[in-house]
Amino acid sequence: MIACGGVVNVFRPRSVAEGQGRAWYPVWNAGSTYAMAAEIGAEMTMMENRFVPARFKDGYGPVGAWFLFFKAQATNAAGEEYMSKNQERLRQEYPGYADAPGTCLRNHAMMIEMREGRGPIYMHTDVAMAELAKVLSKKELKHLEAEAWEDFLDMSISQASLWAATNTEPDKKKSEIMPSEPYLLGSHAGCAGLWVSGPADLAPPEWNWGYNRMTTITGLFTAGDGTGASGHKFSSGSHAEGRIAGKSAIAFIIDHKDDKLEFARDVDEVIAEIYLPFEIYEKYKNYTTDPAVNPNYIKPRHLQARLQKIMDEYCAGVTSQYFTNETSLKTGLENLTMLKEDAARMAAEDLHELMRCWENYHRILAGEAHLRHILFRQETRYPGYYYRADYIKIDDDNWKCFVNSKYNPATNEWEIKKVPYKQLVS
Repeated sequence: MIACGGVVNVFRPRSVAEGQGRAWYPVWNAGSTYAMAAEIGAEMTMMENRFVPARFKDGYGPVGAWFLFFKAQATNAAGEEYMSKNQERLRQEYPGYADAPGTCLRNHAMMIEMREGRGPIYMHTDVAMAELAKVLSKKELKHLEAEAWEDFLDMSISQASLWAATNTEPDKKKSEIMPSEPYLLGSHAGCAGLWVSGPADLAPPEWNWGYNRMTTITGLFTAGDGTGASGHKFSSGSHAEGRIAGKSAIAFIIDHKDDKLEFARDVDEVIAEIYLPFEIYEKYKNYTTDPAVNPNYIKPRHLQARLQKIMDEYCAGVTSQYFTNETSLKTGLENLTMLKEDAARMAAEDLHELMRCWENYHRILAGEAHLRHILFRQETRYPGYYYRADYIKIDDDNWKCFVNSKYNPATNEWEIKKVPYKQLVS
């Protein structure tokens, strides 16, 4: 069973330099779920999808608690509530989807304000607390405040630190919010992942091949961010899906207890490949006076910076305000091809850097899948997450479907196709 989370830091983050490690999603999510499965031929689905959460600026603190529990409002710089202001525009631009706007369209409304010069966007935490103080007792209000702080200290300690560093008391001062860099995942408000067998009692025959949550690789199961086309599971749903996948895996083992398994490759070969970055570093480290700058290798930190720059600038990251087009995507692919060649010369000084090297390999492959899927899907399926400037509309006539892909590591080629969508629940 493979369940290593989604992908963080494949795009250049908004918080750079000392804030590089800040992200909304766990920083150890390196795309390993997708990359390791792809490298043995597993079919992936909806890898064009990504999540761009609105978060408190620079600290990445969650805004949902303030919206839901504190009934706080977010406005543009003029104090206008941007969702209601842009509701009719959303209906005109994306008819049929704006009546009950999902997360991406709520982002889109915010981005309209930012692109048209009406930012920054503010969360009025001070107003929300003042309103609650009118109806709650002091004890109840204190308890609610404690819940809010616990929410941040659980999920985003950097947000609490940032508030302290900027003399911000949320009950007295509003805070800026903005959309983050993109993340690839299959559990929150995103549905990228692997193509898995569905439940026998619900899935059509072509979506079920015997074991619930088994990938297209016999005996390989996944859950959570690993399961594609199955978003909005969040933590509790991913936990439940993990139990389903675990039980299915045990059933598979019992049914195949007499199988004879062999390694596909010589184990010593694999070990040598894993430790190659050590060998490269030791061989060439004395070639220059600064081991971080060397014409014979590249350190993982520098390679990751190149990956993030490519994905950010060509694949609809923050610097292009989430816009891209066919030419930009193809240019990004050219750069990724060269990056993959250079990745074979990564060098590791210690075990930590060796881990970073392999995280980079996985991020590159996951990022390439994402870019290729966006290039294949000729529409803007998720406005507010990304925009194809050359295909700016949602095109249900041609693209209300799954996009699936397979990677062939032997030839470095991708097979990408449409898979018909079927409405199972009305």
